[in-house]
Parts: sequence; C-alpha cells; structure tokens
Amino acid sequence: MLNRKWSVFLYAVMISFFAVLIGYIISIKIDTLMENLDIQNYDIKLHSNITEKANLSTGYSTFLNTNGSGFVNTILCPDSVTMSGTYAGWISVTIPTIPFFNNTSFACSWSTLEGNLLLLYSSGGTFFTTGSYRWSTISLNPGGSSLHTGTFSDGSGTFLSFTATWTLSDIDLDGNSDNFQTSSTGIIMYPNDQFDDDDLARKTFYGYLKKDIGWYNVFVMNTPVRKYIGANIHNTTPYFSKAWDTQTGYLRLDIDNPYSIKIAELDKTQFESIQEMRILTENITSFSTGGIGWVMPDLTLSGVKDWAKVFDLKNKDYAIFLSFSGNLTNTWIDFLKYKISMENENGSGIYIVPIDDSTSGITKYLGTDILIDQEGKYRYKQFEVAR
Repeated sequence: MLNRKWSVFLYAVMISFFAVLIGYIISIKIDTLMENLDIQNYDIKLHSNITEKANLSTGYSTFLNTNGSGFVNTILCPDSVTMSGTYAGWISVTIPTIPFFNNTSFACSWSTLEGNLLLLYSSGGTFFTTGSYRWSTISLNPGGSSLHTGTFSDGSGTFLSFTATWTLSDIDLDGNSDNFQTSSTGIIMYPNDQFDDDDLARKTFYGYLKKDIGWYNVFVMNTPVRKYIGANIHNTTPYFSKAWDTQTGYLRLDIDNPYSIKIAELDKTQFESIQEMRILTENITSFSTGGIGWVMPDLTLSGVKDWAKVFDLKNKDYAIFLSFSGNLTNTWIDFLKYKISMENENGSGIYIVPIDDSTSGITKYLGTDILIDQEGKYRYKQFEVAR
C-alpha cells in the first residue's frame, strides 16, 4: 500500500515537473517570439523612416534643380550701361541684376525712352557676345573682355559701353542647375562669394514629425556618412566645406513649435568595430516655443554664432533627436516642422546631407535612422536609397 502511494506521489511530482518545464519552455518561446516581433517591428519602422527621409532630401534636390532659380546667383547683368548718341542724349541705365533665359542663351534687358536694350551672353554663358537696340544688332568685344563696347546703326549712332568683371564658365544652358544638376559638367567660378541654391539639398536637413511619437532621429554623423559626402564630386564649391573637413561645426536650427531636443555623442570606435551604438555624452532639453538660431552648449537657440556648441564632424559621431509633445499652445497642430544646417568658424556652409547626385538621372541617399526602444537602447539601420 505504501509503495502504491509512493508511486502515485512520484508520478504526481513528475507530472508537475514536466508541466513546469513545458510551461518554462513555452514562456521562453513566447518571450523569444515577442522579442523577434519587436525586432521586426523596429526594423519596419527604421526602414520606413529612412525611406521617408530619402524622399524628402531627394525631392528637395530635384525641386531646387528644376525650378530655374540656380542661375540667378551665378550669371549677373552689368551694374550700369552708358549709352551716348541716343535721341535722349547721354544716358546711363541700370539693368536688373537677374538675367532671363530665352531658350537659347542668357540675356539682360532694359527699356529706355527710345527703345529696348538687349544684351546676350555667349552660348556657354561665359561672356556677352551681342547687343540689340532699336532694330540694330552689334557684336561686342570677343573673348570676354571686361570692357564691352559697340556702336549701333540706329540712325543716331548710339555708342554702348559697360563693364563686366566676373568670370563664368560652362553654365548649364537649361537654366536649372549651374553645375549642380546631375547632367551638368565643368567648373563654375562664382562672383563675389555668391552661391548656387541648387546645392542647398546637400547642406540642409528638413522635415517634420508627428505629435506624441516620441524621439525622432533628425541628424546622424558617422564614418559612412562622412565618406559618402566626401565621395560626391559635386561637393566642391570653394565657399563650402565637407563634413569630414570640419572640426568646428556650428548647428543652426529652425523649428516652428514647442519641442524637446536630444544631442548625443556616440562612441565612434565601438561603432566602427562592432556596429554598436554606445552613448558617450547626452544632453536633453525642452522648450515651450519654437525658434530660429544657433544651438548653444545648453541647447538654447541664439541669433549670434559666438560661443555656440561646437561639433567636431571630422572626428566624432553624433545623433540628434527631436520630440513634439502637445500643450495648450499647439492643441490644434499635428506636425512639427524643422530645418537643420551648419557652418564652420569661418562662416562657410557645410555639406552635411549624404546625397550623391553625381550620376546622371539618379540621385542616391545614404539613409540612417535610430530608434530608442523601451529599454532606452539605440536601434540602428543604415542603407542607400536610389531615386
């Protein structure tokens, strides 16, 4: 009888043991499944964010290179033109500094009391070739001499004289890119430190984030990004620098609503060795309004760049996050808009956006995104997107 009871007891113990074991195994399986599901969800979110960033950056680049505004900063009209012998006597006219494109070449125009004066650039946009006035056309000094003269056969022998001191070369004749569109070639010498707005997409991050989604990664600088920016053959404007050349970068933020900002310096060595993102330093601050200005060491915004926070883009890795939370001032607003650009200590703009538009017909973007999971760990993804 005792043996039977002991057997029942052992059987019950074994059943309990296996039940616990099976429960433990099921629990592990469920935990593993949930963890894999979390990883999958994070991966989907990272992929979605990178695609969105690529669409914004490449779309901005395409717009700037097709809106016809680029040539305004590179080809100029003369400050003034002297005309003698006209029916009105000696006159000096001022031509608007913005030329227009007539589907063949760039032209400058001004209306006088007696007729319309038209000055035409060469087909390459390097110098003025002809002038037209009162149904008379003359050839101007060839070879791009700074002093341009000529006499019209307009019935009054009007003598034309003006000075053009700038040097331009290989202007893109569709008026859309000035060497910054993928189809352009050649080198442009910019006058008076002017710059072409067609490359703003390679110097400016801009975008938006929805309310109450937590931290959204808006800026990343690491070795792959540095190399990608450095490899773009169009990032050569002498008045700007590349991220990998800059140890004194200053960040300018334009943001339209109350926000929180987090700036983290990441362990560059750890990332390059095992692709792990480890925080070295981190600053977090919240603001009750938006603003425009240079980011200071305490993360406030200032209209003066002096004493602003310094970013060593050449040697250090950074990640910047923004968050948009609701309050009484923005209850009806669903999106926070932002724009980020940088300059060095000399006031030169910095190429910070990893866009490669050096291949005709294709614009590529090295997308990066970082999510902060429920445990506060950084989850990271980086890949190239082609458009």
